[in-house]
Amino acid sequence: MKIRMIFGLCLVLASLLFIFPPAVSAQQETIELSTPYTRLEATSGASFEFEIALNYTGTEARRFDLSATGPQNWMTYITPSYPKDKMIGDILLEPGETYGQAIAVYTAPPSWLSPEPGEYKITVEVTSGEIKGTIDLTAVVTAKYGMSLATPDGLLNTKATAGKDNYFSVVVTNTGSAAIDNITLSTQKPSGWTVEFSPAKIDSLAAGTSTTIDVNIKPPPKTIAGDYGILISATAMQRSVDLNIRVTVETPTIWGWVGVIIILLVIAGVGFVFMRFSRR
Repeated sequence: MKIRMIFGLCLVLASLLFIFPPAVSAQQETIELSTPYTRLEATSGASFEFEIALNYTGTEARRFDLSATGPQNWMTYITPSYPKDKMIGDILLEPGETYGQAIAVYTAPPSWLSPEPGEYKITVEVTSGEIKGTIDLTAVVTAKYGMSLATPDGLLNTKATAGKDNYFSVVVTNTGSAAIDNITLSTQKPSGWTVEFSPAKIDSLAAGTSTTIDVNIKPPPKTIAGDYGILISATAMQRSVDLNIRVTVETPTIWGWVGVIIILLVIAGVGFVFMRFSRR
């Protein structure tokens, strides 16, 4: 009797399952995102490109919306894996498809922005109805070091008087994205010349800032008038730059007057001689 009852219940359950088959759970349809490299490294101002593989498991073809969120003010978008000349916002995926299920995620700061060194997050999201997949990526920005050395007016020449203090200025600018430390000023100059810097050392120069260096150029007193070259260098551990300056040396004013007096004396002497001999 019990066996018949159990057998009858089994028949009833089988009939119900046949008439009302269980709905396929939405969880059986999944989208999975993967990449060989979730972290890419580049210097400040450079771009980053990630390759993302899409693995869709389901019962039918689906169209998935694509979105990528990057750092503020950065340009971030998605392209096909090939060709990469289009920005796309969705993709049609076939279940189990192994070809064409890759996308590229591109992100870069604008040209006017040099991000500070650090880690910047990018989130990629793929959705179709209740099916959703995400992946987090990291753009690692390393320091970009740059330094320039120039004059305040852009001119690369100056005048100097032999034996005198002659003041000149140069400007050191940090053109990179990170501070530059321990900058020392030095020069290559003609023998016997004195070139002094104030200050002669900069402890630290922040990114995007400048400082003015006063330069005292002193040629020896007996320097012959003419053009001379000196090389000014700003040197740090991270970077070094040079600046060539042409120095036009002039004779001190007192020597000019001495020359005039000598010429007048010579003329007077010649006149005196001429007058004396002409009387004879």
